[in-house]
Amino acid sequence: MKNASNPSVQHFKTFIHEHPLLIKEIKHGKMSLQEAYEQYVLLGEEDPSWNKYKPNHDKNDSNDTTSNQLYQKLWKHIEKLDANQVETHINDLNGAIDNVMTLIDQFKQYRNNQTGQSQSDNFFYKPKD
Repeated sequence: MKNASNPSVQHFKTFIHEHPLLIKEIKHGKMSLQEAYEQYVLLGEEDPSWNKYKPNHDKNDSNDTTSNQLYQKLWKHIEKLDANQVETHINDLNGAIDNVMTLIDQFKQYRNNQTGQSQSDNFFYKPKD
């Protein structure tokens, strides 16, 4: 018995070989093969979104994909953040800032006291002629 494959799968295989950057994204785990196939079926071959996966796309497109990849990485890191740990770190930082502000206020009070005493000591001082 002959193993007949779905024609749309055969077209997708041809399509994916014409878009090596799409293969690269699949290999790097940025997109699954299933996702690529579903987009292929929904959008079709002629959709402009596939242009960025062609080997001769513009340098501007590569800059866009680089910044897009940066945003994707950033969102992945944000999704992995534990809100409780972030809150703990913020509270610790807030406490440290409060301590520094208290120290500065104490230094200012000490300095004002020092200058106030020296002025009051010299209030009755009159130099001799």
